[in-house]
Amino acid sequence: MTVSDPTLAVHAFLITRWNGEPVNAAPDEHDDLRWFRPSDLANLKMAHPESLSDLQNAIQRATG
Repeated sequence: MTVSDPTLAVHAFLITRWNGEPVNAAPDEHDDLRWFRPSDLANLKMAHPESLSDLQNAIQRATG
């Protein structure tokens, strides 16, 4: 993913199995931490709007 803002760090993780609920252990760094289904991504307000298509493409490649 190419981001034109060098001060922006975007991280996403594709999780296929997990027990329990995620916890925001760094609330000073993150607004929120929670699970999303791929179909929910289009409704999210992304920090960098151009990253949405990259996330959707990565999920598509990973889940085939």
